[in-house]
Amino acid sequence: MKTPEHCTGLADIRHAIDSLDQQIIDALGLRMQYVKAASAFKPDQASIAAPERVAAMLPLRRQWAQDVGLDGEFIESLFNQIIHWYIAEQTAFWLQKKSKAV
Repeated sequence: MKTPEHCTGLADIRHAIDSLDQQIIDALGLRMQYVKAASAFKPDQASIAAPERVAAMLPLRRQWAQDVGLDGEFIESLFNQIIHWYIAEQTAFWLQKKSKAV
């Protein structure tokens, strides 16, 4: 993949964007594996949401975004959506595992 300044046309740009999008999706898939693995350490369904963890995570994601020149508010909102989706997925996974254990 060429760096942005070495791209010689839209084909190079589009190839790089597609490659980056694939990496983002791969990272989200790996993150999901960790989220599901975390369910083994959750004693009950109520512990899955971990609001104190979410409250600590979001400002940090905002700061990381700002550190690289992105809109921190947008990235914080995006991660809020991502995190809540993962919480829902982890809850479903936890309930599924619990029902199989009974």
